[in-house]
Amino acid sequence: MELLGLPVQSSVLVYGLLAVALLLPLAVWFISRQRSRARLQWAQYSVLSYVLTDTLEAAVLVDARGIVDFVNPAAEKILKYKLRSARGKHFSELFTLVNPVTLESMVWLNAAQGDVRPQSGHALLNASGINALQVSYTVRPFVYTDTQQPLYLLLLRDQTELYALQLRLDHLEMHDQQTMLLNSKSFESRLKVAIDQVRQHGVKHVFCLVSMDQFKLVNDTLGHSAGDVLIERISRILKEEVDPRRDVLARLGGDEFGILFQESEPAVAARATEQIRQRLENYEFEWNKTRHQVTASIAFVPLYKTLGTPNRVLSVADAACRVAKDKGGNRIHIYKPNDQEILKHRGNMVWLGRLKKAFEGGNFRLVAQPIHLLEPQAFKRPFTHYEVLIRLYDENNQPISPDEFIPAAEYYSMMPRLDRWVVRNLLQALQEITQKVPRPVFAINLSGQSLDEPDFLPFVLEEIRQAGISPAMLCFEITERVAIHNVELAQKFIETLKGLGCSFSLDDFGTGVSSFSYLKTLAVDYLKIDGSFIKDIATDGIAEAMVRSVNQVGHLMGIQVIAEYVENEQIIGILRDIGVDYGQGYGISKPLPLAEVIQRHTL
Repeated sequence: MELLGLPVQSSVLVYGLLAVALLLPLAVWFISRQRSRARLQWAQYSVLSYVLTDTLEAAVLVDARGIVDFVNPAAEKILKYKLRSARGKHFSELFTLVNPVTLESMVWLNAAQGDVRPQSGHALLNASGINALQVSYTVRPFVYTDTQQPLYLLLLRDQTELYALQLRLDHLEMHDQQTMLLNSKSFESRLKVAIDQVRQHGVKHVFCLVSMDQFKLVNDTLGHSAGDVLIERISRILKEEVDPRRDVLARLGGDEFGILFQESEPAVAARATEQIRQRLENYEFEWNKTRHQVTASIAFVPLYKTLGTPNRVLSVADAACRVAKDKGGNRIHIYKPNDQEILKHRGNMVWLGRLKKAFEGGNFRLVAQPIHLLEPQAFKRPFTHYEVLIRLYDENNQPISPDEFIPAAEYYSMMPRLDRWVVRNLLQALQEITQKVPRPVFAINLSGQSLDEPDFLPFVLEEIRQAGISPAMLCFEITERVAIHNVELAQKFIETLKGLGCSFSLDDFGTGVSSFSYLKTLAVDYLKIDGSFIKDIATDGIAEAMVRSVNQVGHLMGIQVIAEYVENEQIIGILRDIGVDYGQGYGISKPLPLAEVIQRHTL
């Protein structure tokens, strides 16, 4: 048989040769493409390896099955595995990530595969020779060019230093460093819990404020060293008189102590309080071979449902203490609802009328105190950042200290009205500003009463809209205590206004009880160190250590730090050495009339 005139065997050979001739270029092209793709992947791998070699974060690259493809030197160091030993192993043979709350192993790879966005968070790392190392992590999908199989890059950062700083600062925040008792803000959180228990469950608690009668005399005549020793000895006496398993003892101020008798009948707490008064009366303070008698005025405040907030309890206790002192001291004044002696002493009824007249007569004015960069070159530039403060003037046009009318406004829940007046009048004044570079920033203090009002945030948003100003000129200041009182409410307020371009500052930081978990929760731009640390920074090593710790943690979290009470060049020099960003105080500038400040930013 013949095919195309050729024998069958020859025809098959010819067709075979034709097929080879046709397929050979395709095979060569395919092999060349595969080699080219491999070279491209190798080039991408080399670039990735080069980039990750010098990063401080531990980097682990795994495929979709969890098989390790690459680890950088930082990961080799922390996991105790070299690249050649780690490659090809499942990541679980090298390490595990544990949820810090539930202590369960985390399925971080599964989570990353279910979302194209980078995943991040905090975890505990367990590896060879490592147990529960505090780390933050990020997982990013990674795909080589011309491949469909994704890889996953896990970045781990050691947070041990930050965690240690947090523990140190948490302790400093919660305790008075001289007596090692709880401090005022920490005590207020305990007081708030007690008030809630009274209101919700009818539990009986008693709060006592112990104020020393002779402390100022000791300080003035014997010196501050003697005063410090006296406070330490009084604190030891009080520790001996309370039950640490039940009662809460704190130092609330220079010569004031707070005692919370928990789950105690008033009669029982009264006997314990009288015993404390007698113990202090019988104590003689010896200094330089001379003896000095010590007594105390004590406010006794049973926690009633109607007392409300910790601020209100502390306020009536302070008034009760003053009544006891006015009667000669060394006595206990028991608070009762509608206590006429306290009302008379506080004089708040008078202030209530004066505040109402001030609103009607327009006796409030705004001033602005500069908050200035401390870096030497920036310090020479004009002011662009201010805190807005309210002032009240009497009928003779003389300023009245805010310390006189603000407590009354808080007592009668008039702070929201005061805050609204500030917001409205400031925004109207800012309409005159034409300077855009650098754009000035004005910080507004907000009270907890205002944040608690459901319609205050809509009010602020409407005022910004009507004023037509850039929201970037507004910075809202809230205190640490207000923020932690209602974290969710503070978060909503901050997120809403930051969405417009406003900034936020956390005021009085360092004296409260909040851990850095609260600081991480609240997206603030500035951290204001409480002035009580700044004013003593030149002479108090603990104050300086506190400022350094707050500044370091603030910067680690990307937050700019402001120091209050910057009164002289010596303090400015110390703050510069520490690295604090901004300063505020009479050492930089006194408060200026708002109209004068506005004029400076009008081109």
